[in-house]
Amino acid sequence: MSHHGELKSDTIIKSAIVTGGSKGIGKAIVLSLLDKGYRVAFCYRHETPQLTNFIAEMKQNHPDILPIKADLAKAGDVNAFIDRVINVFGRIDLLVNNVGLTRDGLLATMETKDIELLLNNNLLSYILCSREVLKIMIPQRSGHIINISSISATRPNKGQSVYAATKGGIESLTRALAVEVAPKNIRVNAIAPGIIQTEMTETLLRTHKELINNKVLLKRVGQVNEITSTIHFLIENNYITGEVININGGIALS
Repeated sequence: MSHHGELKSDTIIKSAIVTGGSKGIGKAIVLSLLDKGYRVAFCYRHETPQLTNFIAEMKQNHPDILPIKADLAKAGDVNAFIDRVINVFGRIDLLVNNVGLTRDGLLATMETKDIELLLNNNLLSYILCSREVLKIMIPQRSGHIINISSISATRPNKGQSVYAATKGGIESLTRALAVEVAPKNIRVNAIAPGIIQTEMTETLLRTHKELINNKVLLKRVGQVNEITSTIHFLIENNYITGEVININGGIALS
């Protein structure tokens, strides 16, 4: 056991899992949870030089960080990933289902493999990770699952039929699972970001300046800290469950 753990042996050190935690919103969530004193495990699919540097940097200040390579579209990978976290941390207080990818295209011409890729990564992974984590949270009689949805669930763009379907599924899953696990003192909530400044939206932002001015009431894109602050709000308010919190600068009202 590390000295870090021994110092806090009288209190429980909370443990969190963030799926897709190597870049963008996921990475910001990992960093903000570490700052709040959580032990954090996250998974990633591809090893990149940036990721290796990020992990090395993090480990210096946060020996409790646990990066694991996993493809969450595969049940076997999900089970191995969660098992590993349990073995190292011993408990799970928070799961942030954040993994997600986009493959925009008109449904009539979309290839089956792209449809399956979206369904498996964006929706099935949320279901599988929640299922495995609940096996720990239910006996603990405590826990919190936060699912990252998207404005596309309710205000999709053209070419987002399948992507929007996965995000709508996430929001329905959030409500239904909240009903199911409330008796075990487990909460389930979701966050639906609008246009947030990340690597994923860089090109979109360059080409759609006027779109942002026309569509977003606050006339700007969101920042990742506006997502992470909402995660902390949800963690701290124990009376919120089954909710989807929209963070979109008023895009839905325009």
